[in-house]
Amino acid sequence: QTKPQQKEAVVSTQSTGEFGKALLQNHTYKSLREQLLQRVSNSLACYRQNCAAPSQPGQLILPETLKLLPLYSHCLLRSPALMPSVEVSFDEKSNLLQRLAMMNVEQSELFLYPRLYNLNTSTLGNEGMPPIIRSSYDRIRESGPHLLDNGLVLILWLGSNTPSKWLQEVMGVTVIDQVDPTVGNLQPFDNPTSVRIREIIDEIRTKRRQHLRLNVVRQKDKTEHIFMQFLVEDKTEQGMNYTDFLCSIHREIRNILS
Repeated sequence: QTKPQQKEAVVSTQSTGEFGKALLQNHTYKSLREQLLQRVSNSLACYRQNCAAPSQPGQLILPETLKLLPLYSHCLLRSPALMPSVEVSFDEKSNLLQRLAMMNVEQSELFLYPRLYNLNTSTLGNEGMPPIIRSSYDRIRESGPHLLDNGLVLILWLGSNTPSKWLQEVMGVTVIDQVDPTVGNLQPFDNPTSVRIREIIDEIRTKRRQHLRLNVVRQKDKTEHIFMQFLVEDKTEQGMNYTDFLCSIHREIRNILS
C-alpha cells in the first residue's frame, strides 16, 4: 500500500530527475513529455491491474495518496525550467535547475504548482491567508487583484477592472494605468486594506529562504506573459491544459490494459 508521504517523494524525485535528464541529454520537449506521460500511465495502470477493486473500463482510477500525481506531472512539463520559451534563456533554465535541486519537498511542490490568492476586499478576512484558487486564467477575475507565489517569484496581478477604491487604498492611484509596475514593494497607507495586503505579503516572505521582490503585472500589459507562464493548468502553444493531459493519461492506461 502506498504511504501518504510517498506522494511528495514521487513529486520531488520526478522534478529533479526529469529536469536533469532534459538538460544533460538534450531531450526535445516532445520526447520528454511522451516519456513522462508513459511513466505515469504505466504506474497507474499497474495499480489498477494489481491493487484496485474491479471497475468500469471507462473510469479513471487513482490511488488515494497519488491523486495529485498526474497534476504535478503536468506542472513539471509546464515549468519555465523545461518548457521551450524564447523568454527564458538557457542560463535562466540552468539556474532554475540548480535552485530546484536544493529545494525540499514542500518547496518543490510550491514551485511546480504556485499558490494563487484572491485579494478582493471581500475575501481578505482579518487574519491568516486569503482563499487560494486554482492556477488557471479562467479562475481569475478582471475586477479583482490576485497574488501569485511559487517560492521564487511573487507577482501581484491587477485585472483591468480592479476597483478604483482598492487601487487608491493599496496602490495610491485611482486608475490602473497610473500603477507603477516597477515598485518592488507596496507603500504603506493608513487604511485596513493596505495594512491587510502588506501583512499577507510579509507572511509569505517570512516563509521563504530569500527576499521575494514584488512584481506588479497589469492585465493586457506586455509583461503579462510572465504571470501567465505560472498558470500551470492552462494550455500553451507547446502543450495541452491539465484536463487534456488527464484525458491522455486515461487513454494510455486503457491502451496498456487492453
